[in-house]
Amino acid sequence: MKCNGMRKEKTKNGRKIDVKCNNELGKHDFFCKVCGQPTGALSGPLSAKLNYQDVWKKFKPIKSQYYPFAIFMVLTSFLIIGLGIYFNKELAESFKLDPYLFTNLMLLILVPFTLIPFGFEDNFIENSFKISMYVKALKNYPKYFLFVLVNILYFLLLKILCTGYLLGIVVDPILHPVRLILVLYWITIIFPAVLLISRKDMNPIKAVVFCYKASAETRWQQFFIVFRLFIMNIIGAAFAGLGLFITIPFSYILIEKYFQSLDEFELFD
Repeated sequence: MKCNGMRKEKTKNGRKIDVKCNNELGKHDFFCKVCGQPTGALSGPLSAKLNYQDVWKKFKPIKSQYYPFAIFMVLTSFLIIGLGIYFNKELAESFKLDPYLFTNLMLLILVPFTLIPFGFEDNFIENSFKISMYVKALKNYPKYFLFVLVNILYFLLLKILCTGYLLGIVVDPILHPVRLILVLYWITIIFPAVLLISRKDMNPIKAVVFCYKASAETRWQQFFIVFRLFIMNIIGAAFAGLGLFITIPFSYILIEKYFQSLDEFELFD
């Protein structure tokens, strides 16, 4: 495919005129290497909006077949995490731990269970969910445990630097929104790592590094994916939690689908 952009070209008398670029574009180019014209990758195959719409269109008519998966995940993981966070002060006092420390220890143990479905060998997008699929994928728990630990340590570092936690010092209030931005940025760039760990058998640290490098051009689209899923799950939770039976499986499928789109562009090679 040739580039339809315009580039400057000198005439014989030294004047510069605009001419059609016509540079041959690579299959996975984001921009033309000659004129800088976008190729359409970010508004097409890697568009957060188009991926969301495509997944929802296919998911909506068959959403009921994912209810068993959603119920299983809510009862075995998300409900326990939610109750732990809600009662974290009481539980922390009973264990004689700092509430922040207790919450993070709890998340370190429980969050890896929510990531197990990304390691299903039989892709549950195309196969009916069976508990045996989850049990079989538990072999990935140690890797996901390390992945969650890396995230917790990063968030702890941000808390120390931006709030003075553990240091006993007063920090500039401007650092609080800075911390929020850095948290959002981190989540945005590393969410494909959960699939790199299982699909490409990467260790968690290497997966995070790969995600950072691979997201150079796709970060805004990845942010829109994360933002859409966050809003959708908040709305799902607002309806007495019943909406989560739709939003939870949809979230897993959308993340898997967007990872496949990124992988097709050979961003993780």
